[in-house]
Amino acid sequence: MNRDKSRLLLSEYGRNVQTMVAYLKTIEDRELRNRQAEVVVAVMGNVNPAQKDSEGFQHMLWDHLFMIADFDLDVDAPYPKPTPDMFAPHPRRVAYSQSYIAQKQYGANVKRMVEALGTEPAGEERDAAAANVAKYMKQKSFEYNKEFPSNEVVIADIRRMSHGAIVLDADTLDNTRIDTSSVPNRQSGRNGKNNRSSSAGSVGGNSVHQPKKYTKRNTAKA
Repeated sequence: MNRDKSRLLLSEYGRNVQTMVAYLKTIEDRELRNRQAEVVVAVMGNVNPAQKDSEGFQHMLWDHLFMIADFDLDVDAPYPKPTPDMFAPHPRRVAYSQSYIAQKQYGANVKRMVEALGTEPAGEERDAAAANVAKYMKQKSFEYNKEFPSNEVVIADIRRMSHGAIVLDADTLDNTRIDTSSVPNRQSGRNGKNNRSSSAGSVGGNSVHQPKKYTKRNTAKA
C-alpha cells in the first residue's frame, strides 16, 4: 500500500523518479553519477515536453532534482546548487507601526499636527491653526467620551504635545462651536428598531387597535 512507502517529495514526477534519484546516491563513480543525473533530469522533463528545451525550465528541473534528493546529492550540475533556505526563506520581521498615545481620544494624527505646529515660528497664524486643532480636539473628545472637555484641559494638552511651545488663551476657545450632528449615535440601531416596531401599529402617533378575526366553526354532524 502507498501508506507503507516513503513520502513523495515532489509528487508530480512520480515514485519512479524518486527511486532513480535515490539510486543516484548509491553510485560511487562520480562521472557515472553525473551522466545518470542528466538522464534523470531528461526523464523529469517529460512532465512538460513543450518547455523541455527552455533555459528556465532546465534550471527548475535541476533544482527539483536536488529537492527530491533532500539536497544530499553530489553531482556537477550546470547551475548553482540550491539550498533549503532558498525554498523556505524566513520572512523579514515587520516592526509594529503603532506607538503609545497618551490621549487616545485625540488620535495620533492630532499629536503629529501639534508637534509640527510647535516647530513653526510664533505668531497669529500659528495661534489660529492651533485654535482650529483645539476645536477638532474637542469634537474628537466628544465622539470618544460623549462629553466636551474644558478649555483648560485642551490648552494643557496642546501645551504638553507641543513641548511647551504653544500656549493658547482660554478666551480664543470660548467662541468655538462644535458640530455634533455628524457624531454617530451608538444606540441609533437599537432605538431605530424599537421605533419601527412601535410605529407599526400606530397611525399619526396614535395606536390603532386591530380587531381579532373569528372564524365560525362548523359543528354540524354528518
